[in-house]
Amino acid sequence: MSDLTSEPDDEAARRIREFLAGLPADAASLMAAFEQMQTAEEAELAAHGIHPVSVVHADVESAEDERLVFGELPRLAREAGQVSLIRGGNDYTTWFFDSERAALAFIAEVTAIAQSWWIVTPTALPQFYR
Repeated sequence: MSDLTSEPDDEAARRIREFLAGLPADAASLMAAFEQMQTAEEAELAAHGIHPVSVVHADVESAEDERLVFGELPRLAREAGQVSLIRGGNDYTTWFFDSERAALAFIAEVTAIAQSWWIVTPTALPQFYR
């Protein structure tokens, strides 16, 4: 029987160390750096004609949550227009539309059915706080 433990990846470890060494040490500067990275990602997506919409919907805890998150949201996205990618976690979902018109239509439809705690933003990274 062979050992399934992977070999250490020295190159990956070096790249991670370099990345971490380049980050600011204080929290405010670190947050500013992440905001700049987010702005750059959003600009790159827009330059490629991709328009993200994130919906922070919280964990699915009831039948109604399940209907909205796994039924209504995907239906509204399909009806709004071409979706090139869907990304998410247990408490949010982000759709990437191929047109601004589709993204705006989706935002309007989702806002109409959204629970009071949902946060809908035209961003690739979800906003968990208002």
